[in-house]
Formats: sequence, structure tokens, C-alpha cells
Amino acid sequence: MSSNIVYHRHEPRADLKKEINYIWFMETEEGEEQETPDLLIPDGYPEIIFVLKGSYRKRPLADSSRVEVVDRSSVVGLQQRSLLVKRVGPVRLIGIKFKPIGFYHCFGEKAIQTAGKTEALEVLEAPWLMDLEQELKTLDSLSPMQSVISEYISRQLVGQSVLPKEMVLDKCINAIIDANGSISLETLAEKVGKGKRQIQRYFREYIGMSPKKFCSLIRFKSVYKQNVLSDSALGHFFDHGYFDQSHYIKDFRAKLGITPSDTLSREFKAQNEIAKKSIRT
Repeated sequence: MSSNIVYHRHEPRADLKKEINYIWFMETEEGEEQETPDLLIPDGYPEIIFVLKGSYRKRPLADSSRVEVVDRSSVVGLQQRSLLVKRVGPVRLIGIKFKPIGFYHCFGEKAIQTAGKTEALEVLEAPWLMDLEQELKTLDSLSPMQSVISEYISRQLVGQSVLPKEMVLDKCINAIIDANGSISLETLAEKVGKGKRQIQRYFREYIGMSPKKFCSLIRFKSVYKQNVLSDSALGHFFDHGYFDQSHYIKDFRAKLGITPSDTLSREFKAQNEIAKKSIRT
């Protein structure tokens, strides 16, 4: 990643840690030209990306024909495939990585409809997001931006109580993350003391995908961190619940569109710089 790029990632305010995973900020200088696109991999967290200046192109890693120019703020639901993103000139972006239940608390059923999609903010039918966007554009530094974001989100949560089924779902998500995605539905049901169908219903209602698919995202992120970020294409896949090498390669191709061996290329390593910074948790 060029030295002319400013990228920061910050923890949420203490009272919002159950709702937000982290807030990130990226800015490039005038005259910055991006030759190699950045890789964004599915990580199990939906996000809001505010485009405060500039634009970027995105496409699936495995399909160079599906290029889309993004010049407005958007909601990125839970993604299941990797993307390549290339900035168009100087940009200023700020993103909010939500925890799945926090995303639902802020946007209700509209949040579920964004799973696997990138949509304009308007689809969430939350006018406060547009107000937040306009206020962010008036600010020059990250610290006041974080404060404004925290205040806006706090207002949406006023008066909301955590339902028993949400506590169950939260326990399920934490158990999946603790197990790096390598946990069966049966084991999950035993851990939280609920039936398998009940858990499946909670996931569909709040996350928009099955527990199995969510486990697959977390498992992939875990094996990606351990193998790809350490320049080991095929190591440790048994540790992450894959039955054999072919099972691992099949899942890897489904998420990235390429094989593990392809990640050892110089081109992929250059694309991987943003992923290294964003995939820590």
C-alpha cells in the first residue's frame, strides 16, 4: 500500500462495543494514482461506507467483466465473495463495521435485505444516515468524525431493550467466533441450550443467512489469516474443520474465486495489503 495513503482503524466507544466492531478511515493525497487494486474479503460484518470525496471501482475478484463505479455512500451487507476495489483519484472514506445484531438494531428488517448486496443508503429507509453523511463532510479529522458517528448511532438505540432471543443469538455468534467457525449446529445448540430449528430461525431473522453459512464466513476468515497472511497457501486447513485439501480448496475458491496457490503470486500479495490491515479481528 502506498505511503501516500492514510488508513486508520479504531475501536468503538465503550457503550457501543456490542453494536459496532470498529470504525475505519481512509484518505489519499492529491495526485495519488492506484496501480494495484485492494482486496476485500468476506469477514462476517456488514458495514456502512461513507464516500466523502472521490469514488472507487469494485468488481468480484473472479470476474473482471463486472466493474461498478461507486461514487456515493452505500450499505454493504454480509458479503460471501471477495472483491477488488480500486480508487479513482483522491478519496476520503469512512466506514462503520457493525456487529450483526447491532446492524439489525439500527436498521431492523431492512438490514436483512442487504445480505450479500451493496446498496445505496436509501434502501435502509433511515433518513438519519443522510444527515450523518452531510455532517461528516463538514469535518476535517477523524476524531470528531468518530464522535459524531457514535452520537448518531447512540440515538438510534435509545429505548431499545435486548430481547432474550437476541441474547441467545449473541451467544451463538460469540461461540462461532471463538471456534473460528469450526462448530456444528448440534454443538451450538448444546452450548446455548436451544433447539437447532430455533437457532436457524434466529439467524434468518437477524442476519439473513443460515448458521452454516455464517460459520463458513468466519472459518474462511480464520484460515485466511493463518495461511494467506503468513504466505502459506495450503497449511493448517485440518485445524479449521476442513475434511481434506479438496474441501478447503473448494471453499477457498467459492469465497475468493481463485485457488490457495494463486495467493502466492506477486500480484495477489500487492492486492492483499488492505486485507492485512482490516482482517485483524
